[in-house]
Amino acid sequence: MQKRNFYILSFIFFLSAGILGQDAIEWVGGFSSQELEMQDEVEDQDKVYYLWQLESLKKNISPRYIRYLDVESYLETNKLLKRGILFSYNGLRDESVEICTNLHHWECIPMKRNKYGIYYLVIEPTLIDENYKEDYVYEYKFRVNGLLTHDPENQDRIEDGSGSYISRFILPSIDTNRQVHTKVLEDSNIEELDFRTVRFQIYLPHAEVVSLVGDFNDWNPENDFLIKNRNGIFSLEKKFLPGQEYHYHFIVDGEHMLDLYNPITNVKSDTNEAVSSIYVPERLFALDKKD
Repeated sequence: MQKRNFYILSFIFFLSAGILGQDAIEWVGGFSSQELEMQDEVEDQDKVYYLWQLESLKKNISPRYIRYLDVESYLETNKLLKRGILFSYNGLRDESVEICTNLHHWECIPMKRNKYGIYYLVIEPTLIDENYKEDYVYEYKFRVNGLLTHDPENQDRIEDGSGSYISRFILPSIDTNRQVHTKVLEDSNIEELDFRTVRFQIYLPHAEVVSLVGDFNDWNPENDFLIKNRNGIFSLEKKFLPGQEYHYHFIVDGEHMLDLYNPITNVKSDTNEAVSSIYVPERLFALDKKD
């Protein structure tokens, strides 16, 4: 086991060195707050930080979206690259600092305190509005020693109706998951008792038109068109009867394409062409139909 851990940690070291390159060398000796004090509050998607760099943050900064390598918890979580919105607060003389956000229904969550008295927390942006679309407005307050306050480093704030303010962070774009794949949803805005919802999705930033064909629409390329979002991901949700396997592929600008990150494929009997397949399982519990 020790030898296995050594190889894993060695792999992580070389991987992170390759990701960060010269930037990793520039971090040695301490964290440069200027590195995070950029004008744009959304990080370059190619920029990656170490967890220890956040631990060495010497100054609280306005919130921003970052990606970072969490080497310490990798052996437990098997997840190295993490991402989210970085919140920070200068609490050198404070015993406790929590963050209360609409991401967690305003439940307050303890923040981590580094050796310089900076409290910080990275929260994955997972807000969904009532129409099951991504919500890019994140509201929050800090609870410092039991008292609520707004973020002094963030000038984007609104009145809370009680003489104070709620801080806001508007996320211009979300770090693109280039490995998005088709999946069966547990819940959606079009859920019904007798059907399961499947979200077909594929990352094709340079494509113009993507349609879905399968045994559920007679392989007609004009029936189901996917919608492209600003991150280059095409997606479409459809309802299916559970307990069956369905076969499909995409038509991308007129060309046939399998689902890139769906490893399950079959051969279409009448044409001998490869198709992607997805099994829609029975639901383990019943859901009420949404209005």
